[in-house]
Amino acid sequence: MPSARQQPMAVIGAGSWGTALAIQLARAGLPARLWGRDSGQMLAMQRVRCNERYLPDAAFPAALEVVPDLRAALDGARDVLVVVPSPAFRATLELVGRHLSRDARVAWATKGFEISSGLLPHQVAREILGGRPGAVVSGPTFAKEVGAGLPTAMTVASRDAAF
Repeated sequence: MPSARQQPMAVIGAGSWGTALAIQLARAGLPARLWGRDSGQMLAMQRVRCNERYLPDAAFPAALEVVPDLRAALDGARDVLVVVPSPAFRATLELVGRHLSRDARVAWATKGFEISSGLLPHQVAREILGGRPGAVVSGPTFAKEVGAGLPTAMTVASRDAAF
């Protein structure tokens, strides 16, 4: 089994924030896979090695793989980072949850709340994923600055100390 640093980390959500975080993970030496729901956009990103729609000036490091197939993006990934707007969070977790390995851990960089229920992301994650280790990634940060490699600060919080 590969070491934790060799295992790919899957970033689910290829908007500006998901792309910026995937770029930063790859810059840090972690093999990262980026998946988004728009397969046409994903194929274009594979070809040009950047996200022309959201972060055109941020080239993809070699350690960042763009993967148009969700199952392939999650295959072998112990850690998954979900980066989608809060209205899409529940549906994305339900979709991702079908393909997670037994030991996969899920973090999210989703802010706000679910409009229909008023639940916060960590509450939605608990409903969908049960007791699986979870974490939240928070700023203050901006995708363009992270994509450009500028200094910034982020916080990762989890009830699971090992995560």
